[in-house]
Amino acid sequence: MRAKLLILLLALLAAPALLAQTGYPVWCEVHVDLGKDGRSSVEYTVKYQQSGGEFHGFFFHGPQIDSLHPVWDDAFGLATLSNGRTLKIKRSVRGGKKTIEFANGAGISTGWAIFKYRFATDFAANGHLADTTDADGNKLAVFHWAPSTWDHSLEHYTVYVRYPVQVSGDPRSEAFLESVHFRTEKWMNDAYRIDYLNDKGRFQVLLHDELVAKDHTMMIQQYVDASVFDGPFGAYDPSRLNEGGGYYPPGYDPDPPLDDSSARVLFLVVALLLFGLFASITYFKHRETRKARDSLDDVKWSAVEWIPPKIQLSTFRKPGKVCDTLTPVEVAFFLELPYKRILSVMLQRLDAAGFLKVVNADPLKVKVLPRTLNDIETLEEYEYEMVKAARDDGKFSEAELEYLLDLVVKNVQKKAWDCDIEATKKYWQEQIKPVWDKKAKEGFEDEDKDASKPYTRRNFGWYHWYYWNNGYRDYDRSFLPDRFERSIDVKVDHISYEDFLTDPGAIDVCHSACHSACHSACHSACHSACHSACHSACHSACHSGGSF
Repeated sequence: MRAKLLILLLALLAAPALLAQTGYPVWCEVHVDLGKDGRSSVEYTVKYQQSGGEFHGFFFHGPQIDSLHPVWDDAFGLATLSNGRTLKIKRSVRGGKKTIEFANGAGISTGWAIFKYRFATDFAANGHLADTTDADGNKLAVFHWAPSTWDHSLEHYTVYVRYPVQVSGDPRSEAFLESVHFRTEKWMNDAYRIDYLNDKGRFQVLLHDELVAKDHTMMIQQYVDASVFDGPFGAYDPSRLNEGGGYYPPGYDPDPPLDDSSARVLFLVVALLLFGLFASITYFKHRETRKARDSLDDVKWSAVEWIPPKIQLSTFRKPGKVCDTLTPVEVAFFLELPYKRILSVMLQRLDAAGFLKVVNADPLKVKVLPRTLNDIETLEEYEYEMVKAARDDGKFSEAELEYLLDLVVKNVQKKAWDCDIEATKKYWQEQIKPVWDKKAKEGFEDEDKDASKPYTRRNFGWYHWYYWNNGYRDYDRSFLPDRFERSIDVKVDHISYEDFLTDPGAIDVCHSACHSACHSACHSACHSACHSACHSACHSACHSGGSF
């Protein structure tokens, strides 16, 4: 009888912690776009299922994120709901932990949400892209990293790694793979299903794992010829592999700091520990059954034909549907041009049309010129907002430009939420092409020259078409789209992560500050609080997941 009462008490103690979960991750997909110099883009797509109460978001934090010193592309973030609606998302902090959550306090009480967000990082500077040599003396570059671990099991975890090398022929052929000296560790072949793809003309490796256990780390360690990158990079350090995935290097203490709510935190820790005693009974009872089941799954895996997974985001999108109502500025956003470049082109257009006059380029200073009401009415909404922003002091504040950019993003999302993205891009590129061809004959950069540049430095001929649509057609080759890009005073973290990929000095990385946030600052506060006993409870401080 006492034993039954104890079990009931332990379950009740653990209940608050269990009921706090309002959602759980279903699957995660990560796209890594490696740059030749190591500066890269990392894009997450995560599906969360609402499971009780109102779901607002989830925790996304820990050394596996902070060690990358991410430069966030906040304007890119978006959540797609099971009813087809989209919600803007934001990064925030709750209880000292970083979060990804719906903006404006939004939440859902039923269904699911697919979150998309991305950031830039320098894998070479962070030690995850390094130089090495194989047994035959070939110089190779090794990419060794792991994306976030999650505090809940997943249906699947998929990682796409795109390399800065053009595909020649079939990317799955032995001839191509040998031409780039592609290699993986044997344990990767054993652990994942692997495929080789041609993604927009570039070589991409797809890694896929199913029925992923809670807290599982999806390690990646693969090699290509060093000439694929613009090295040299640092020497390969095997210990760096663990830092990417939430496994802790020697001396690292993941215990979280105790704040004013320490009594509540310790209560939950103790409750979880006691509940663990109850859970262990079930664990030992079913361990043998689970082992047998896992072995059976392994047999089934080897017999199932490998089919590359597809992101389930497109369930509400209509194949072939084109969004043909975008304005010229909105088209630039849809083509993924860097925000600063779009603003630079807009500024030059307004200067040439006599709405503004650039008085000084650095620091940027403009003068608003007098125009009639009829003239003002010819401006696109975003151009008018740009003129209005400069009226008071001849400058563009960060807040003013953020408002303008947010306005564009919101309108594009509203118009294009169910369109076929690739079909829409193709449509607008076809509208741009005749104008671009005409300007190329005048000596401007043609399509081939533009296509040879890194993706984030491409212009896709958009600015020619933008000027053409506004009646401005007589300009020479000194008229460059990025002319004022460096003069626009907007923080990289708030505007475009692409700027980080193209400008080494775009952000000052404060390694010690980030590292101490998860290490030194909280070491003394938690180390004495029953270290080994509450390790599993504190471990979550450095794992992504957990909903609210």
